[in-house]
Amino acid sequence: MFDVILPIAGVWVNIAVVAGIGLLIGIISGLFGVGGGFLMTPLLIFLGVPPTIAIATGSAQLVAAASFGTATAWRADLIDKTLTLYLLLGAMIGTLIGIGVFNLLYKTGHFDLFVGWSYVILLGTVGSLMLKESIKNFRNHSENTDEKPSSNRIQIWLSELGVQRFFPKFGIAISLPPLLILSIIIGMIGSILGVGGGFMFVPALIYLFHLPTRAAVAASQVQIFFTMFIATILHATYNHAIDLVLAVPLIFGGVFGAHLGTIAGLYVKGVRFRLALALLIFGVALRFLFSLIMSFISQKSDVTPEKLSLSALPSWEGWIALAAQNNTLLYGLATAVLAIVSGFGASFIFKKR
Repeated sequence: MFDVILPIAGVWVNIAVVAGIGLLIGIISGLFGVGGGFLMTPLLIFLGVPPTIAIATGSAQLVAAASFGTATAWRADLIDKTLTLYLLLGAMIGTLIGIGVFNLLYKTGHFDLFVGWSYVILLGTVGSLMLKESIKNFRNHSENTDEKPSSNRIQIWLSELGVQRFFPKFGIAISLPPLLILSIIIGMIGSILGVGGGFMFVPALIYLFHLPTRAAVAASQVQIFFTMFIATILHATYNHAIDLVLAVPLIFGGVFGAHLGTIAGLYVKGVRFRLALALLIFGVALRFLFSLIMSFISQKSDVTPEKLSLSALPSWEGWIALAAQNNTLLYGLATAVLAIVSGFGASFIFKKR
């Protein structure tokens, strides 16, 4: 009943299931401030969506959820403009580099395998380290709503580097070179793997630069919003990998889920934020590892779906396919603007309730 064929991806999906994925990712985004792309891309791949389409189209949903989160963080006065500018400078550079690397990897013919093992390594490493640190803090710290994590040797070393900038809103000084390097790396990885990068960005800001949990979440939302906006347009323009039929249910499910996640976040303590996020990240890594092992055992090779003939599509999907092919920049811009309007609009509507 809810099955449709995706005009760009060329596969059948259940729209209700896709909207459910968007809802789940929105809840995660609102609760943790991490975008949720690290979970959305694997779920879409498990549904049969080609990795290139899942990664590119997922960026549009991240724009919507991050728009909602950014508006919420702004009203709560959690955004430091100066810190945000430094983070965005590096993230934009990283995003442009990442789109170029995305194209090169796709041409090698082994992009799917690269994505799979990248998720296992990144999520497994970040998840296990966060889990270890979170359990330690959960046992030793009080239930403060936004406490800072305990100092560690890397954080102390970074705090002693030169080119320090003091941020009075948070009462901390940060060395700018490592902060810019981090944001470049996050922006690059995010655009290659279809993630906002928040699952790495939030822990790094907390554990390496000593930001309070909610301040790190707010900074992550703003970074995801801007970088994924650019990534959506570039993926549509140069990779022709944005599927609007897939993006719409992800977007609308995501903004509603972000509202639910934001409400839940009011009742979750900082330590519990990090512990729950660590468990989630580590669990997704294990799921991806299992999928890769099963794929290796069954000797499945990467299969690129054949491009659909326009005559095989419903007329409205044929129009979308033509727009994606002949007006790439406008198509990508329209998708990104739809996500922004949905995110900020939902933030305004839910604020009134």
